[in-house]
Amino acid sequence: MTRRFRYLAIASVLLAVISWGGVDYEFNNFSPIEKVEIEGKFENISRDDFREKVVAVIDGGYFSLDLDKVRTALLALPWVDDVAVRRQWPSSLYIKVTEKHAVAYWNNDAMISDHGEVFRPETIDNAQSMPRLKGPEGQHTKVWSFLAEIDKEFSLMGFRIVDLRLDNRRAWHLHFISGESADEIEVKLGRDNADERLARFVRVFSSIDKFDLNNIAVIDLRYPNGFAMRIKNNIASMHAIVREV
Repeated sequence: MTRRFRYLAIASVLLAVISWGGVDYEFNNFSPIEKVEIEGKFENISRDDFREKVVAVIDGGYFSLDLDKVRTALLALPWVDDVAVRRQWPSSLYIKVTEKHAVAYWNNDAMISDHGEVFRPETIDNAQSMPRLKGPEGQHTKVWSFLAEIDKEFSLMGFRIVDLRLDNRRAWHLHFISGESADEIEVKLGRDNADERLARFVRVFSSIDKFDLNNIAVIDLRYPNGFAMRIKNNIASMHAIVREV
């Protein structure tokens, strides 16, 4: 192959690349996305803000747009649970968004979805009637699972769990509200045998008429065969230990 022929071959390749780049650019301009259709029930996400996010991640024409890239970018938004993205002939982009459904607070800066996922919105409405879960970072699944386990029994007794905490010593604490009372009652479950202690609580307090819970501030279940109760405004000591029979 002569040197002249080699130069001609290289020049032809470069010309083809340049020409293809020009065609691609012209093709994107010739087939732009003219309309974005967004579907979804928006409660915590502003539809206008979401549309702005969509527009910001559109970096191609109707045919060249990377749909997976758009979906990944939108899934990164705090309140977004799922997104479906597809082209809609002849020049539209269709997006269906599903919001996360928060069911609990996590520590002081996050929320937990109904899938047990921790997420951190820019702003958190602390006035919602949801339990407050607290624990060491990385332990949200354990705390969330324990709440799901005990909430069924508490609901049957007419109790509502206000918060559940796993402290750094891995001991459990919770607060609940009984009936129409607005005063919270603290329950100390301790670190070991929490399930057994909780079962003891359910057995005893299922017959709620045995006790006047309106006067109870703390129930301590950290005893082998019973529990102790502290009366409101009595901060000196626990009430007499109640033995389970």
